[in-house]
Amino acid sequence: MNKFFTIAGICCALPLIIIGVVWLASNKPQEQNAQIPSENLTPQGDATLSVGTPFPDFTLTEVDGRTITNETLKGKPAIIWFTTSWCTPCQIGAKAVSKLDDELGGNAFDVLVIFVDPRESDADLINWRKQFASDDWMVAFDNELTKLAKRINLKFLDSKFLLDKDGVVKNIDFKIADENYLNTIRQIVEEN
Repeated sequence: MNKFFTIAGICCALPLIIIGVVWLASNKPQEQNAQIPSENLTPQGDATLSVGTPFPDFTLTEVDGRTITNETLKGKPAIIWFTTSWCTPCQIGAKAVSKLDDELGGNAFDVLVIFVDPRESDADLINWRKQFASDDWMVAFDNELTKLAKRINLKFLDSKFLLDKDGVVKNIDFKIADENYLNTIRQIVEEN
């Protein structure tokens, strides 16, 4: 009888193990600060961004159809965040920044999330905003017309540019949005 249970257990466990291995292989976690493939971003930058410089001019179309420019973001601090819908550290950081946004009243700063993966659809961006961001965050593609990521020589996902109310870069961050980053946002909001 014990032999029967042993064989039955192996027969039941083996398919589950195979399914688990296949699932894990197809759902590899993304590395924090994953480098953007060089074939997608050939350095053509006309802008070298550093703290204290204005963010370069751009015009994007939000998935909702609204045009977004530098002028759209002026008047209060803003975060320009480059990501993809599948960047796990970006998702975690977005939830933390969204919570801070709510704590500060939802109107203390703007967030523009720019997606750089050309395989993604409008639905992917809208779904990402519903899951990880605040409803008023602007989400747009960096497409072949704008090439903003190329212009600023973007190298990493989860790149965040914190701007003051005049559009000047006050902080550049490539790591997951942790408490230190949230404190930096608080500080910029208080100064503006």
